[in-house]
Formats: sequence, C-alpha cells, structure tokens
Amino acid sequence: MPQAAVLTAPQILTIEDRPPQTPGEGEVIISVEHTGVCGTDLALFSGDYPSPLPLVCGHEFVGRVTELGKGVEAHWNNRRITAEINNSCTAYKRNSLCTACRKGIPGHCLNRDVTGIIQRDGAFAEQVRVPAGTLHEIPEDLDPLTAVLTEPLAAALQTFEMTPIKGNETIVVLGPGRLGILVVFIAALKGARVIACSRSQSKRKRALKFGASEAFDPENISENVMEITEGLGADMVVDVTGKPEGIDLAINLVRPRGVVSVKTTCGLPAKGINMTKLVVDEVQIQGSRCGPFDKALTLLSEHQNKLRPLITSVRPLKEAQDAVESAFLESKVVLAMPTDY
Repeated sequence: MPQAAVLTAPQILTIEDRPPQTPGEGEVIISVEHTGVCGTDLALFSGDYPSPLPLVCGHEFVGRVTELGKGVEAHWNNRRITAEINNSCTAYKRNSLCTACRKGIPGHCLNRDVTGIIQRDGAFAEQVRVPAGTLHEIPEDLDPLTAVLTEPLAAALQTFEMTPIKGNETIVVLGPGRLGILVVFIAALKGARVIACSRSQSKRKRALKFGASEAFDPENISENVMEITEGLGADMVVDVTGKPEGIDLAINLVRPRGVVSVKTTCGLPAKGINMTKLVVDEVQIQGSRCGPFDKALTLLSEHQNKLRPLITSVRPLKEAQDAVESAFLESKVVLAMPTDY
C-alpha cells in the first residue's frame, strides 16, 4: 500500500500505509518522486499555521501521472509533472464558477482547497491526488530533483509580476532564506540593485553569490540603505522574515511612493505599524503569494546549475520526522519516495 508521512499532532509525523487513491472527475493520481520541505510545512509541523489534523503536508513536488479521472486528456498519462497548489473551480473546469474565479483570480477561489495545507492531503506521500487543471509538465532538459523548486520560484516571481522591475531600481530583501534567496536571484536577474539583509553571515554571503550587490546586518541596514540611495530609501522592500519587526523595518527603509512587498504566509500579527509613515510617504503595501509556474519552469531550465545547490539534502520518506526537523536549519530539504531513493 502507498505510504505517507502524516502530521498527526504538532511536531509528530507518522509513517502510515494508506489505501491507493482514486481520481475523481477531472483529477489525476500522481506517483510522487520528490517533495520539497518549505516554510509553510515547518509552520504546519510546529503548530503555528492552523489547519485541521491529521494532514499530509507537502506542496512542492514532482512526479508522474499514473491514473486519469473522467474527462482528463490522455496526453497527461505518464507525464512527469508538478502542480499548482490551489484547487479551484477553474482547475476543475466547472461550468459554474465562484465569484473569484469569474474575476480571473482562481488562486483566491471561494471553493478552493490547498494541496498539503488546507483540506487536501499533499505530497509527503507516495501518491497525491490533484485536479488536472493544476498540472505543468516538466521540460525534458530539467533535472526532476531541481524541478522541486518550481513552486517557490513561482512564488518569488509573483512579487515582480505584481510590481514589475523597470530597471535601475534599488530593492532590499529582508530575510534571504529559502524563499528570500529566490527573490534576490530574480530581482538581480531583472536588473535591480539588490541589497540583502540578514543576521546570518552565511545567508549574507550566499545572497552575494545569488546576485545581491550588498548584504548587511539588520543593525546597520538603515544607514547603509540611506547612504546608497542618497537619503531617499529603497524603491521596493521585500519582507521575507515572517516577523513583525520585518515589516516595521521595511516601512522605514522604503522611499516615498515605494512598495513594501510582504512575502511570508505564516508570520505573526504586526502591531504598531507606523501609519503616519505609510500615509505621509504614500507607501504601498503589497501581499504576494503563488505565482506563474510556466515562467518558473523556464527559469529553472535556464539556470538549474545555479539553483540546484540550494537543495542541501535529500532524505527518504521513512525519515520524514528527522528530515523536517533538520529543515529548520537547512536551505532546502527534499523527501525522496522509495522508488527514487
């Protein structure tokens, strides 16, 4: 029987045998090969992200389609794929769409569940079931292990889909960790001057390797940003810290009519935000979540040698408990299913 690492209680993952899954109409069954462990998985594991348990986490995955439900094109059979996480009216190609899907924002579908996060088991498992409308084929020239980075790279891209880089901007990235380092990489690739900020010396050094022009400790970031921008502030500050002090610092670093992009989904409530600064300096605050998989796959194919080293360890599914615990200290841990380990 297919196995899964099930989050049965905060900080407890149990390996269970589960009945083989059956696809519903418009769905496919995927034989999972690799699944990345991300910050949301860690928040679910810790109990910081509220979701009913038991739950199979995991939404950054690669695998092959092994079974097709009614209405799914035969093209998908045996294709190596990854999948978007929001299972919406649009993904199911329903005749009757909710208000969000009609407005063209299926990522905010009123009827959605979210693979590995909300009301649908994910890919810390040998099998996962998703609607065919979420699938994206992995290019033949892309290493399937590296393709695990598709979802986080797409999320990083979304920052600049919402606020495009026009050229010559100065962008500060607070927290160049698992997701933040991809924000650094993309911003630099698009021609921005990128300033990274982290308490970790190793993360600052890595940010420089991935395109940052400068990297500073939070204690001296303000004076350095103001010196670099001649007292104006950064055009955009991307907060990937997930901490209340992160957004407060971001607001203080951004220029008048600049953009603060908040990139973490499991941060604590930020109290005492400087509303005067927001209003007087006409600062925009932008939330940013899931992004374009097609563009992410193209970038991964072009830059896989650069991005592959972000994956720091590959562990078998049976070691899921230890793997997730170690992911708190690593860049990117990937779970490999038994047939691929």
